[in-house]
Amino acid sequence: MNEMTPKERIAAFLAGQPVDRVPCVPLVLNHSARVLGVTINDVSTKGDVMGRAHTAAYRLYGQDLITIFADTAILGEAMGTQLYFPPDDVPRVQTPIVAQPEDADKLGPVDARTAARLPVCLDAIRHCVEQVGDDVFVMCCYPAPFSTAAAVRGTAMLARDLYKRSDLAHDLLDKSAQLAEDFAEAVVEVGGIPALVDPVASGSVLSRKAFEEFALPGIRRVLKKIQSLDMPPVLHICGRTSHIIDLMAQSGAVALSIDEIDLLEAKKKVGDKVCIMGNVRPTETVLGGTPDQVRAEARKCLEDCGDSPCGFILATGCEVPIETPPENLMALLEVARTYG
Repeated sequence: MNEMTPKERIAAFLAGQPVDRVPCVPLVLNHSARVLGVTINDVSTKGDVMGRAHTAAYRLYGQDLITIFADTAILGEAMGTQLYFPPDDVPRVQTPIVAQPEDADKLGPVDARTAARLPVCLDAIRHCVEQVGDDVFVMCCYPAPFSTAAAVRGTAMLARDLYKRSDLAHDLLDKSAQLAEDFAEAVVEVGGIPALVDPVASGSVLSRKAFEEFALPGIRRVLKKIQSLDMPPVLHICGRTSHIIDLMAQSGAVALSIDEIDLLEAKKKVGDKVCIMGNVRPTETVLGGTPDQVRAEARKCLEDCGDSPCGFILATGCEVPIETPPENLMALLEVARTYG
């Protein structure tokens, strides 16, 4: 069932060499807190706890990548936005640093290695690399410039700025991209692989035109930086992406992690350009279904996209829900090992 370690499998897959089976990367993020039996607040604020949680999740599930993640506002917080930290839930924006346009003057240089909770992720990467790095790569998922700008300005206000104050929007996007580039360097320095997630740039939020003008340039800039660090550029965008997936494939990514789009459509549109990663439904199936339902949907993903020209990685469409039953995730990995 496993002739290669996850690290050997991913390395061979990225090099275009034969692998024993399809890679499987369910996006285990804050669910790792449940595996370790700690609060999400502890995982989000303490690097050693985050590292131990992801190490425990890897030892339980044996997925092909560890995916370190805190929240989509972590870079915005480093730029000065205040967050609210629930006792056992994901941090969220409380007070954007640029509440008024003139507040943009408050934004100064940010140290990607020491600001706010960025060291939490870096410490977690170090822990995972030390504990299981011989067997598995450690990827750090963090927000792309558009999602960071939304945390800095507030999503609703940024959406208005796109049309009423585009100069302000571009300024915030530029500063967000600079921090994202710097953080990519910090991630690589501690042994991790940087990967971009852009939930606010989803097709569920932005039109194709707005995505192309405001979100795509920053994504391209940061992915180019990641590639310059000899790392594979990976992009995840949540929600509906049917009307922008061709633009996503022009971003410089070598792999697209996709959510609400039919895999046959994705394969037809971009399968000859990028590796496709997805897309078992996280809420309806992985959280709310039975192990048999997970197996059935995962097998359909393999049938629909396993022959994609540039490769396929079996994964969840988005983050594994926090309260996911472990047996459902094990069923997903079982499909990769048995049929992949």
